[in-house]
Amino acid sequence: MSVKVIDLLDTKIFSDAKVIAGKNGLSNIINRISFNDCEIREDELINLTEKHKKPGVTRPGDFYVSSLYLVKDDLQKMKDYFRYFIFSDSSGMCIINEYVDELHSDIIAIADEHNFPIIAIDAEVPYAEIIQTTMEMILFDQSNTIAEMRIDRLIDRDISKSEVIQSARHINGHFSKYYSSVYFKPHSLSLGKEHLLSKSLIQNEDFTVINYKSGYLVILNHDKTKVLDQQINYLTTLVKAHTEDFKMGISNTFSKVELFNVCVRQCISAFEISDIIGKPINFYKDLNVYKILYPLKSSKQLEDFHKEIYEPLLEYDNYYKSDLIITLKTYLKYDGDYKKTAESLHQHSNTIRYRILKAKKILELENNHFNFIEQISIAFKIHKILSSNK
Repeated sequence: MSVKVIDLLDTKIFSDAKVIAGKNGLSNIINRISFNDCEIREDELINLTEKHKKPGVTRPGDFYVSSLYLVKDDLQKMKDYFRYFIFSDSSGMCIINEYVDELHSDIIAIADEHNFPIIAIDAEVPYAEIIQTTMEMILFDQSNTIAEMRIDRLIDRDISKSEVIQSARHINGHFSKYYSSVYFKPHSLSLGKEHLLSKSLIQNEDFTVINYKSGYLVILNHDKTKVLDQQINYLTTLVKAHTEDFKMGISNTFSKVELFNVCVRQCISAFEISDIIGKPINFYKDLNVYKILYPLKSSKQLEDFHKEIYEPLLEYDNYYKSDLIITLKTYLKYDGDYKKTAESLHQHSNTIRYRILKAKKILELENNHFNFIEQISIAFKIHKILSSNK
């Protein structure tokens, strides 16, 4: 997830800044940031056009901070100044409004035409803070790219025990007696707000925080297992302070470093299953049979079981316009209680009994009630898993 110009606007230091041109370029990626208050040399302006770029020391993706001091009294020089950065594929510019309050319409027009965002910020904001904030975001993004590669390798099932230990030490440098992992992903959180959330998380010395796959992997280090509940409560409260829309998966508690990859896989699996079971926060220990079935989501065995148990019931419902599947789901929900199932579906108990018997006959399990309950329960879970893959 690269740093974009729009991400700066979500930071505290840019809270009062205004985009005065090039709004369609706010998604431009920032690779570097620097201060520039120099005139552009004549030799650098020669043949500088959109088709013939001669950027000098600039690089594509550079973002600049400037007060426009040296060009404030010469409109042509100011136009050339902006043309230079626009045609050298810079990502945008932040203007300190100390010497220039408004830009000429020609400059705004060319910035709009080439999607070159120009942001005006108050002169009271120190240059150094603008550069520092932006650099922190760039470095944060780069470090998380490296960490993400390590996590990808870590959860590879072919990884050796020694490599797990080495990666674990790189990722989580301060293992305590026990550790757990949490993976959560806020829905539509900008990089600027993400940066603020990350800084809040990092302030807790018992947390190791990694930005992973547009979400967060948090390693919780604790000396007593009972402390985990407190850490989880703190973490969820902190996340909710930034967004109410998120999903979270939480691993079991571990003590051996060589099982770090298992720990990470557990929280990611618990996160991924959240959509399947319809709960935003899931502990791996509470996933029951899902923790066995989900890793097999791409296997032929799951697909075959689905075809043998679920699809015959679905075909019967489609052909006869009946409600076997919804009846069976409700029947399982109420632990096989015919009366509660009937009340929930506004049906007579005999109707429910007839539908259950019909399902047993379709599956040839009319004489084995326990096996019937077991198979349809698993089949419905498999259906949820397979449906989530589509």
